[in-house]
Amino acid sequence: MFNRIIMKNLFIITVVLAGMTACNEAPKENAAHVNQNGVEQQQAKEIVVEANRLLIMEIDGMVCQMGCGGTIRKELKATGGVSNCEFDFEDERATNTAKIAFDKDKITVDEIVKIVSTINDNQFSVGKTSSEDVHDISTHVEKHRSESTEKANIEVSSSTIEIPNLLDLLSGLFI
Repeated sequence: MFNRIIMKNLFIITVVLAGMTACNEAPKENAAHVNQNGVEQQQAKEIVVEANRLLIMEIDGMVCQMGCGGTIRKELKATGGVSNCEFDFEDERATNTAKIAFDKDKITVDEIVKIVSTINDNQFSVGKTSSEDVHDISTHVEKHRSESTEKANIEVSSSTIEIPNLLDLLSGLFI
């Protein structure tokens, strides 16, 4: 009877320890990212870009702001020359508008158009574009945002949950 209790307790401790080690594994970060054009780019936590130009671009082929807009934003930010990319998107509207703040010394309007046009096997087509130099990009973007009927952006952040050391808790039961 005593051996059966010890075996049961050892089994429980083993299962708990296995669960703890599985939950404690840290996520692995990718050192590089291959963009839609097949070009490998180094990923950074957050690249700070001093935007000095604003590009307003019409885009056809967007079906949603989160998926399509997120893909466009990710590809443009991976260039290291784009600081901000916002969308005036409405469901079932054929042409939507992107407002892209970028550093003209790091990337050109033609390069941005080419990147957007080649994403997802040419899913998006770029219409009219206009760009202008700006000194205070944040004020200029806010002005354009207030002129449009843009929906709120949602930021998602990840967090970690720490589990108490169950071995310490369980060992108190057996001593």
